[in-house]
Amino acid sequence: MAERAHLDWFRERVAASREIEHKDAAPILAWCENLRHSIQFRADLIGLDAVRGWLRDERGNWRHQSGQFFGVEGVRVESGGLREVAAWDQPIYTQPEGGVLAMLARETPAKGVEFMLQAKAEPGNIGVLQLCPTIQSTWSNIKRAHAGKRPPMVEVLTAKAGIRIVYRAEHNEEGGRFWRKSNENVVVFLEDERVIETDTAMFYWASLSQIRQLALMDNVLSPFVKTILLPI
Repeated sequence: MAERAHLDWFRERVAASREIEHKDAAPILAWCENLRHSIQFRADLIGLDAVRGWLRDERGNWRHQSGQFFGVEGVRVESGGLREVAAWDQPIYTQPEGGVLAMLARETPAKGVEFMLQAKAEPGNIGVLQLCPTIQSTWSNIKRAHAGKRPPMVEVLTAKAGIRIVYRAEHNEEGGRFWRKSNENVVVFLEDERVIETDTAMFYWASLSQIRQLALMDNVLSPFVKTILLPI
C-alpha cells in the first residue's frame, strides 16, 4: 500500500512557499553547463560481443557475470487486436528487483520548499548530463554488485532520524522495454541535513517553479523527476 502520511502537510508547505521561492531556472542551467565542461565522461557504441562483463547464456539471453543488474531476453506478444499488429517478437529488459527513485526536499525561511536535483551522467544522454531525481538507483547498484562506490545519497533513505517520508509508492517501469519491473518512488523531507554524507558537488536545490521551467526545455530534465513530483 502506498505510504502518504505526510503528503497533505507537505502540500501545504509547498503552497506556502510559492510567494518566496525562486522562479528563474537560468542559474541551474548555468551551473549544469559549467559541470558539463568540467567532468570527464565519454560513451561510444560498441558491439554486444565486445561488452566486458556481460555474457550470452545457453538460451541466447544477455546477462551480467554477477547475475545481477538487468538481462536482455526475448518476449513473444499476442495483442488480441489491442495494438497496431496482432502479434510480434522483441527483445526486452528483465530486472524484477526494480529500483528507487527519490527526491529529497527541504524548507528554508529564505527560499521556501526546494528539491534536490542530481546532474547525472548516463551513456545515452543527449549532452551527457541530465537533471535527475536526487536518488536514481537499481537495487543491484545499492547492493554494490558492480563492486564500485555506493550510489550517492542512499544514506538518507536508511537514516534513523532527521527525515520525514512524504510519500512512497510503486510505479511501473516503461512496459515496452522492461518486463514487469517497478520502481519505488519516494519524496523525503529533510528535517536535519546532517544526515547527508554524500559530496553535493553534483546536486542543486531547486524550487518547484524552477523545475516547471526546466520541464519545458529540451533534453534537460529527466522524466522521472516529473513522475515523482506529480502527486505534489
